[in-house]
Amino acid sequence: MQAYEDLFPAEYLNQESAQKRKEEFLNNQHESMQYYLLSEENTYIGMFKIILSNDICEISSIYILEEYCHKGYGSKCMDYIKRNYSQCKIILWTLEMNWEARNFYEKHHFRDTGKRRIIYRGCPYVQVQYAL
Repeated sequence: MQAYEDLFPAEYLNQESAQKRKEEFLNNQHESMQYYLLSEENTYIGMFKIILSNDICEISSIYILEEYCHKGYGSKCMDYIKRNYSQCKIILWTLEMNWEARNFYEKHHFRDTGKRRIIYRGCPYVQVQYAL
């Protein structure tokens, strides 16, 4: 949960354990969900999750271990998704206040659709929808 350390309250993050994430993964296996592991030299360094629905491909999450950030892995994920899901409308949601993520998505030609939603992670947060 290091990706959210500066964004969500510590109390919320402390309840999000690796075991809880593992169980979520094992209990949510559906054809509409695609999980991808990222590795470098036999070391897992991140993952991303895609949710498919009709002609929409939603990038649900991209997580890369901190020591591998800013080394091009996120861009490789985006290139893979754009290449392999080009037949779909590709969307994602990100926190409105997460300017680093928003700049990354805009660099990869995603545009703010103007749609917003509220999520709760200890308190309410606004998410922004982006699409290609």
